[in-house]
Amino acid sequence: MLGHGYLNALKKAKSTVYGPAREKVGTLGNIFMDVRTGDADFVSIHLGLFGSEEALVSLEGAVFTDGHLQVRFPKDVIKHAPNIDPAAELNDAAKDMLEKYYAAMDPGSGG
Repeated sequence: MLGHGYLNALKKAKSTVYGPAREKVGTLGNIFMDVRTGDADFVSIHLGLFGSEEALVSLEGAVFTDGHLQVRFPKDVIKHAPNIDPAAELNDAAKDMLEKYYAAMDPGSGG
């Protein structure tokens, strides 16, 4: 997870988000923080033509380089994530659903 050191850069960047093969996924949207740790643990990404779709992605294994965010999951995995309102608070039930989805899709786990 990305800690406080990256949070301001992420907020200011509204940068491009890339997948694991450096393919463009979309544009950074909202940042969701874990209330227990204070770390950013999910972000929303504007997908599709004109950013008309928005999906949440885990920051587990994500890196921030050259002003851009690179996430661990490709666009097709992110597009099919559980539909969580990116404008709402990320409650425990929604977070649990997302964590289970991304754990099952984790390229490092063979899932």
